[in-house]
Amino acid sequence: MNRRSFRFRWTMALAMATLGASAVAWAESASVNSFGKPLEIGSNRQVFIDGRFLSRTHNVELHTHTPVKTGERTVDHDQPWEVGGIGPYSNVIKEGDTYRMWYQVMASVEWNIDHDAGAICYAESKDGIHWEKPNLGLAEFNGSTDNNIVLGHGAGGVYIGQSGGLVFIDPNAPEDQKYRMLIHYMPKGENIHLFSSPDGIHWEMTHPNVVIFSPQDSGHHLDSQNVIFFDDRLGKYVFFGRKNLPQRGSQGRTIARSESDTIDGFPPVQEMPSVIFPDEFGPTMGATQLVDYYKSAAIKYPWAQDAYYMFPEVYYHYVDARVQGLPGGLPINAGPLDTQFAASRDGVVWERYDRRPFVPLGQKGEFDWASTRVIHGLVPSVDDRYMYLYYRASDWLHGWDRNPENKRMLTEAGLGADQNIAVLSRVVIRKDGFVSVRGGYAGGSFTTPVLIFDGSELVLNIDTSATGYARVGILRADTGAIAGYNEYGAERPGFGVEYCDLIHTANDTNYVVRWRGNSDVSELAGKPVRLHFELYNCDLYAFEFRK
Repeated sequence: MNRRSFRFRWTMALAMATLGASAVAWAESASVNSFGKPLEIGSNRQVFIDGRFLSRTHNVELHTHTPVKTGERTVDHDQPWEVGGIGPYSNVIKEGDTYRMWYQVMASVEWNIDHDAGAICYAESKDGIHWEKPNLGLAEFNGSTDNNIVLGHGAGGVYIGQSGGLVFIDPNAPEDQKYRMLIHYMPKGENIHLFSSPDGIHWEMTHPNVVIFSPQDSGHHLDSQNVIFFDDRLGKYVFFGRKNLPQRGSQGRTIARSESDTIDGFPPVQEMPSVIFPDEFGPTMGATQLVDYYKSAAIKYPWAQDAYYMFPEVYYHYVDARVQGLPGGLPINAGPLDTQFAASRDGVVWERYDRRPFVPLGQKGEFDWASTRVIHGLVPSVDDRYMYLYYRASDWLHGWDRNPENKRMLTEAGLGADQNIAVLSRVVIRKDGFVSVRGGYAGGSFTTPVLIFDGSELVLNIDTSATGYARVGILRADTGAIAGYNEYGAERPGFGVEYCDLIHTANDTNYVVRWRGNSDVSELAGKPVRLHFELYNCDLYAFEFRK
């Protein structure tokens, strides 16, 4: 078995074991070479998440990529109302030429104590790199309204603690409620409430208790950054939120999902199925699970068809003082967090790959050595060739500020927050760059299932670097037996692999494929075809038939 086959089959086995029968059905539909109904891809961009486009393969693998840390303190806690640091329940969107951010702050270094010291603040940028904090005059802090607070300290009519929000644009809302903010707002009950705004600046509560949990002996459901967005593929609102399945040694945090025709039609969170949860593949100590999943930062990828991405936040618990080298004793509910990566075709069944850190912890002494928590929102760079994510970077562990005893025990173990840093930093990844089909140094190939496209030219997101190269053929997709070229089917005249102009010295998100100088494939639009790719030491991230 070659390396690609081993890795791909292993990840499918992991998905099946984790998610059960639905994953089996997904794996079979993703990998079977069927002469059934062709995939209608239109002129939509197609990314590689699973085996959907890998009908036949040789010496290629699905390869996951991690972003590049910039090392920036992109948004620092440099104002009096931010002295306690910036929280992970923050988010960013790009609207027109403007990058917009709503970020969570505390005016107290004791996050667990002061329940009126929190706020949601607003910042803007023209490039996603340099951010301005405008004076908005909506809240009075220490006798002055010169601040960028939009919720809390009286703004929006509320005072909040460490609750954080998530802002999204609701395409179905009336114009004066275009922007929605989802927040776990304790004074109104431990449920999710919705604030609305015409401009993203001036907020009022419009939908209390939009997501609830039923009374029970122990709480903490929804105690995180929960996500709602309108899914245009489904024509429904989708919710990803915190649901606890208590386990020995932890709260058993999971990420639950639900759908609703209306913004306020979701069931109680206990009735929602969990889609990301601790399982037998995670680290354990005896019968105790050592990790659970804090929040999702889930999105529907806007630049390709049938693509959802999630950045689950993984919390590792210290559960045994002696085994984990904590000489001063065992702190309560404490440990580090980092972020993983998952992808899905439907938002329900998630491919979790090898579960390696997507944004790993920094080295000890760096500002992100204790936690890296990706906030919600994926935005393009100004030139549209890269994408930016932001993460809450801190030098303090979860539980650090819970009480003086936790601080003492963690400090004695060399795990104290020497500088008390909690900022937002930026990471960069190429457009569509989460997963690629990688061809080995000796070369590899794959053929897609039957496709029907709409467009006049084929463009690729591809990186050959210096020594790699690629070629593409468009093959006839008869419904009978496969015959002809290398058992993949007969080549259409003029578009065979042998006629493809060699793709080399190419690192391009929109590389136009040509066959003897001709890029016009419009004669094949609307007809069933297969694509055959030959990849040598290169990564293919996406393809698209462009009009």
